[in-house]
Amino acid sequence: MKREIKKVAKMVDEITTFFLEFQAQEVKVNIFTYKDRIVITASAKKLKKSEKAVRRLKQYLSYPRAHEMEEYYWALTGESECEEGLAIVGTMVDEASIDYDDEHIDIHLTRLIGKR
Repeated sequence: MKREIKKVAKMVDEITTFFLEFQAQEVKVNIFTYKDRIVITASAKKLKKSEKAVRRLKQYLSYPRAHEMEEYYWALTGESECEEGLAIVGTMVDEASIDYDDEHIDIHLTRLIGKR
């Protein structure tokens, strides 16, 4: 379970860093732990270049979950100086959705646990 906790922490780090790089005025992150899944919600307010941020989020978080890649690369998440860490996050979640308007970006990530 400790490994699972570290993976979730790395994903949160990557998302938070991404929002801060786009100079968000406010970032909120919630983690909900259930028996069969972990849900991460993140929201950012008033990002600079929000259209570019949304494009990149859609690109990186649209990758399908890849257990094999996750086992090999998860430790690199949150450590990179480039945005490819978000691609690793994309391969670590089963569902990702992005909602946005002119002022806010909201991300909802679901990671199933205990199943392969």
